[in-house]
Amino acid sequence: MLLILTLGAFFPGIGKGASNPTDYLSGVKPLLRERCFSCHGALKQEGGLRLDTVALMIQGGDSGATIVPGDARESYLLARLAANDLDERMPPEHEGEPFTAKQLAMVRTWIDSGAPAPEGEEPEADPEDHWSFQPVVRPDVPLGEVAWRRNPIDAFLSHRHQELGLVPQPEAPRLLQVRRLYLDLVGLPPSAEEIERVVNDRSAMWYEHLVDRLLEDPRHGERWARHWMDVWRYSDWWGYRDILRNSQKHLWHWRDWIVESLNRDLPYDEMIRQMLAADELYPEDADKLRATGFLARNFYIFNRNIWLEQTVEHVSKGFLGLTMNCVKCHDHKYDPFEQADFYRMRAFFEPYHVRLDMVPGEADYERDGVPRVFDAQLEMPTYLFVRGQETRPDTSTPIEPGVPDILAFDELEIEPVALPTRAWKTELRPWTAAAHVTLAERDLAAAERSLRNLVNKQKKDSHKPDAKIERATWKVKEAEARLASVRLRAAASKAARPGVDAMAMIATRAEAVRGERALELVKRQAAVAAKQLSLDQAKGDERNAKAKKELASATKALRDAEETASKPVLLEETFTPLEGAKWATTRFLHTGRDDPPITFPAHSSGRRTALARWITDRRHPLTARVAANQLWMRHMGEPLVADVFDFGRKGSQPTHPKLLDWLASELMEHGWSMRHLHRLIVTSAAYRMSSSLAGAESNLAADPDNHYWWRRTPGRLESQVIRDSVLALAGTLDPTMGGPSVPPKSQENSKRRSLYFFHSDDKRNLFLTSFDEALPAECYRREQSIVPQQALALSNSKLVLDAVGQIATRLSEQTTDEDGFLRQAFVVILGFEPTEREIAASREVLRTWRRLPDTSEERARANLVWALINHNDFVTIR
Repeated sequence: MLLILTLGAFFPGIGKGASNPTDYLSGVKPLLRERCFSCHGALKQEGGLRLDTVALMIQGGDSGATIVPGDARESYLLARLAANDLDERMPPEHEGEPFTAKQLAMVRTWIDSGAPAPEGEEPEADPEDHWSFQPVVRPDVPLGEVAWRRNPIDAFLSHRHQELGLVPQPEAPRLLQVRRLYLDLVGLPPSAEEIERVVNDRSAMWYEHLVDRLLEDPRHGERWARHWMDVWRYSDWWGYRDILRNSQKHLWHWRDWIVESLNRDLPYDEMIRQMLAADELYPEDADKLRATGFLARNFYIFNRNIWLEQTVEHVSKGFLGLTMNCVKCHDHKYDPFEQADFYRMRAFFEPYHVRLDMVPGEADYERDGVPRVFDAQLEMPTYLFVRGQETRPDTSTPIEPGVPDILAFDELEIEPVALPTRAWKTELRPWTAAAHVTLAERDLAAAERSLRNLVNKQKKDSHKPDAKIERATWKVKEAEARLASVRLRAAASKAARPGVDAMAMIATRAEAVRGERALELVKRQAAVAAKQLSLDQAKGDERNAKAKKELASATKALRDAEETASKPVLLEETFTPLEGAKWATTRFLHTGRDDPPITFPAHSSGRRTALARWITDRRHPLTARVAANQLWMRHMGEPLVADVFDFGRKGSQPTHPKLLDWLASELMEHGWSMRHLHRLIVTSAAYRMSSSLAGAESNLAADPDNHYWWRRTPGRLESQVIRDSVLALAGTLDPTMGGPSVPPKSQENSKRRSLYFFHSDDKRNLFLTSFDEALPAECYRREQSIVPQQALALSNSKLVLDAVGQIATRLSEQTTDEDGFLRQAFVVILGFEPTEREIAASREVLRTWRRLPDTSEERARANLVWALINHNDFVTIR
């Protein structure tokens, strides 16, 4: 008692029992961590002050001690937290939420209680020591118990099992393993024939042979393309009506590149390089240029800053697991990145724009074209925006491309790239002229067809006026003149190539100029004819005056065209080239009209190449770890690092850091082959375990959330796999690969894989959306919700109702007796052998359905199939 009274004289709060170390750890410290540590912790020590331990608070900073244990009124910390003056209050305005009255009372009570702290409280670790910023070092594979292990993955997991006393679940039944592999590697369930083939394979290596076969299956690329399309934010274009505002038309070319690259096992690092900089690395390789659709997808017609901010954010999250978007307005609150780092990253992308490249045989960009990027405005500066506000650029200091200091493992080398001539003078590409001629011929044929139809219609109804025929006649004349002009320009372009006689080149160029003049003349003649028709049909004085004025203007333009056409062609005159690419117009300056056109420069900045090489350098501590974590999650159901796009200090620690580093090392040391990692993961004992909880009471007590992988974690199938599985079981799935996205109006009756459905911010398939379809804006990890709409979709959708009869028919063809049908239905649809109890229940329900009015045997069996599709195991990968 004497001791308590003595302490109470110095620290009035002690002895009141108002607070304890637990209150500090659960209440006060989390608040300080969230709102104060970024400036007064390991990351920064403004004013020489740290608040990450009680001892450091008492020690104080430049202004002295920040708390006086037992006396909140004399504590500088509380005074600053509670200040009414915004210049005095902490955290500063715009830097964090102010403390509420309740929170201030909690801090006050804690200080008055003597500011109790846990014994041995440690300060925050140095941010530079954070696990994900350390180089990837291949760890030794643990030794020890080997009975369960199939490969080194199991060694890392069993090491933790032994430490925690966990016993891994036994291997799943063969049927379940087969279904698991098919759904995981190709995204479709095995057919009855495929199941029979595997079940009857008695070789010791049956499983490994199946893995190899599925990894070589072209459907593997389709399955895993959808995974990476989630991460890389694939989205078809969207906008207002037919006006593009976001992403690009024909972005499916990038989707097809992803599928093809995965089927070729293109190294992951090379995929990144092509997506970021194929236009600089492979400027004449049309197949590789498709990869830059990754950047073309970020296009936003109205605002350059939003476009580039999203580019920086998702390049950082998708490839590096970094939240660089958090430093657009201020220094990062958790990681050692300053605000300027965001704009240094942006500077890599500052020059890039988007264009559509013509594909051979098609010059109409509405029909087809390859969306890709190019550097246009090479001298465009990057400025830091004060507090992230685009209206407040700091124009005093242009920002150069760069990376955060903590990740600068080498000097960044940016070398401008001299592009091959045909990369920027697209009219010289061999297919360009031919495609323009084909388009002009197609337009002429359409104009002639329209004129014929009008003439034939007038013959049947001759009393109608012939104004439409006159307009159609002029359209034919204009199309004829355009075709002639295009052919002349095509010849002139060909004559301009090296090795052609100079006089012949001059002559063909002059003919091309005259052809363009002739086309302009026909256009003006057509315009005069149209205005004359308008005048003839005008009623009322005001309309008549307007029509006369427009006719006069058109007539003057015609005279100018006639005068130009009569002039000799000068030696320096040239023609409009037949471009083989089209710039994606922007409206940054005015929402109602296009910005001035951008030309294709002969050089590229080389910035994105430098960035791509930095990201894919084996010394980079993040790239391989982030990829390995994604691969693991999509095979095993849960990631090793829960925050898949945030490997920074605010994110989660890895559950198995050595396993993650071993997987990252394996990825890099095997040429960044994702197929190598696929094979390792799916052939591990961990992957092949049962997901059952039977007999696992002690495991559940020690690790109820299965953090340490003592069983397989079951997971809900993705929306695409659910729909595709229904079609595959019905035998109606269209195996056609690639090509334009299936438009929304055609999706209900389409049998294509869901991968090929048009998918954008405002157009997503309803069935797929019911099962947590990927959000185009961001989807680094799919949701797994349970909502009533999912049951309704599987019960009542046209997809399922059309399929169940077909599935029942296919199953019935493979067996003659009822029990055989029932067993086959369970095996093929759900992936497991039914118990005798399940067989008996199924027999009974079939008898019940047969007794219903107007019900056939086929209908009864279709009902059973319908019931099994609505079974939880149909939408679950176990």
